[in-house]
Formats: sequence, C-alpha cells, structure tokens
Amino acid sequence: MSIIAAFRLSGNPLVLMPSVRAAPGMTVRREWSIPDPDSDPVMFVWALGGDFDAFEAALPDDPTIREHERIDDEGAQRLYRVVINRDASTNPAYIDRETGASRLSIETTAAGAVLEVRLPNRDALQEYVRLLRSEGFTVELLRAHPASQPANRLGLSEKQATALQMAHDNGYFEVPRETDLGTLADELAVSEQALSERIRRGLSAVLDETVSGISPGENAPTGED
Repeated sequence: MSIIAAFRLSGNPLVLMPSVRAAPGMTVRREWSIPDPDSDPVMFVWALGGDFDAFEAALPDDPTIREHERIDDEGAQRLYRVVINRDASTNPAYIDRETGASRLSIETTAAGAVLEVRLPNRDALQEYVRLLRSEGFTVELLRAHPASQPANRLGLSEKQATALQMAHDNGYFEVPRETDLGTLADELAVSEQALSERIRRGLSAVLDETVSGISPGENAPTGED
C-alpha cells in the first residue's frame, strides 16, 4: 500500500531560500515544475504572506536561481517563473526516481522546506530519508500514513500518529521488543525524550477515543491477557 509522507528539510541549499529569508513572513509554494536533463529546470511558484518588496529585491542576487519573472499578481499572492541554478542547489529528482516517489507539494519558509510525497511502501520511505540525508539535508519526518487513511485520526496530532505508526511497524510494542527508542528517535530525527513524550501522549489520545468509559471486562475477549 502506498504511503503519504511529509518531511521538513533544512541544512542544505534550498531553491529560493535566500530570498525567502530576506522577506519576513514569506512563504513560497510550488505550483508546477518543468525538469530538463540538459539544462536548468524551470519552476512556477506562488509567494505569499511576506514582504514582497524585500523578496523581489533579493531575487537578483539569489544564488539558487538564474532567472526570475513575476507573471501574476493577485494582491495577497504573486506568481513567479524561476530558472533554478543547479550549481548552487541540490537536485533531489534522482531520489524520486530511485524510490518511486511522487511529489505532492513543496512549501518553503525561513524554517525550511516542507515536502509532501507519495511513496510505494515503507521500505521506499526509509530509502527516501536515507538518500536525502546522504545529500546533506537535515530531515525531520512530520507524518507518514497509508494513502487510504487520514493523517489525523483518533484525536492524534500528526507527529503522534507518525510516532505510533513507526513504533508499531518496527516492533516497538512487541514482546520482546524488536527495536528501541533510540533507533526510532534517530529515524525521526528527534531526541529520545521527545519521541517518548509523543508515544505516551499518542497512546493516551488513542485510549481516550477507544477504551475510555468502558467498564472492566466489557467487550473483552475471553482467554486473553
């Protein structure tokens, strides 16, 4: 079953990041991109929520792009066509090809880029993260869930749902355990304490939505602990 996953990327040159950081509050969202194996790709992006004057003043000196053109202005947001400079930014397209990933959305702010992708399975998800890190990106997995299921269910936050799903899939709840908290924390790029808190709060949310109010023995299968 395919997986929908979202990551926050930082720590490596990201397209338009210098211009975004020059414009307080700015967010850039990709509308469409045109890859070209023989030259720099073209990308169409919407900019919104920040200082447009500062953003446009920074574009000519932004090393991650070669050309830019404003092609639409809707007041609250503006559409730009940019030619990406691959000499100054990392091209993750080969990662998409090797893992069978389909990019669903990319949104960049001063904190980094949030990338949402569809992947064939959890093995592809793990390989996707590994390859991103091998390219120098700092990767935080924000959420991952089967494409047929919503990301937020049973009162869980996205991070709690991701932590519980990964813990379950890797045998953390098995007896004996098949993985440990440190291994899972490394995979999610968080501290063991942060992951432990997510798991505890996630379990609490699940219990509140499932067994809260059930009397002891009610609906319990016989012969099971």
